[in-house]
Amino acid sequence: MEEEGLPGSIGVVGVGTIGSALIRGLLSPGPGAPAKLPRVVLSPRGALKAEALAEAFPGNVVIAKSNQEVVDEVECVIVAVLFKQVNEVFGALKFRKEQKVMTLTAGLMPTRLKELCAPATTCVSAIPLPPVAKRSGATLLTPRLPWAEAMLKVCGSCVVVETEAEFKRLLVVTCMMGDFYKRQLTAQQWLCSHGISEADAASWVSSTFATFAADSSGAQVDTFQKLVEEQTPGGLNEMVWRAQEEDGSYKSLCYSLDAVHHRLVSGAADPALAPAAKRAKLA
Repeated sequence: MEEEGLPGSIGVVGVGTIGSALIRGLLSPGPGAPAKLPRVVLSPRGALKAEALAEAFPGNVVIAKSNQEVVDEVECVIVAVLFKQVNEVFGALKFRKEQKVMTLTAGLMPTRLKELCAPATTCVSAIPLPPVAKRSGATLLTPRLPWAEAMLKVCGSCVVVETEAEFKRLLVVTCMMGDFYKRQLTAQQWLCSHGISEADAASWVSSTFATFAADSSGAQVDTFQKLVEEQTPGGLNEMVWRAQEEDGSYKSLCYSLDAVHHRLVSGAADPALAPAAKRAKLA
């Protein structure tokens, strides 16, 4: 493989939800598939997901007997373990100087990654979102290295930043995933409480939220502002966002994002940054 292309062999240490989704996106047939699929070696960590991938892609996926065997067998190593497991996992592994290393662990940045996987120095941090399995996900990446971009762009869009500070700030937005689903669940439950069947409620909530997202896809600098302003003055759509604003919902969201960023930077939560605490302080 060319230096700037997709690595010819990829290993995954920690085959969890995100690592599994990324490999599924890379190997699935159909539009956007690489011309030459990489060989993939999976660690025994996350055995059920590893076995599912080996069954789905028998010509490209094998399961190693150990994490070190994964590292020994491949050109590019993806480490996708929990942050609290980082020191234990990396401490038991020996990397080669020429290897490429990508971490999908939130909070583990390239500077620290280079220390953990020395003598390897070609290191990146990435945060793919689960739809990468369907090649419709988004991934945050730092720094800009062509082989990493080539891999991640197979699975959807890729936003690249050069500094770890920018990466951590943008990473905060991914933490709105649960809030997004909770809003969908709230809407579904509200419909059901007024006599709509669960199936119809789920279908309609899913379709409407997908429509909202499609309308803002490929956003430019002023896209979101324009979409808000396009809501008919005095209309029902404006009524909802203004009511939410008057109720402090959007300020509360910003407080939550501040709290997440603090935890990413400092490694610990600060109770004083919780929305209720901040509102009490301002009052």
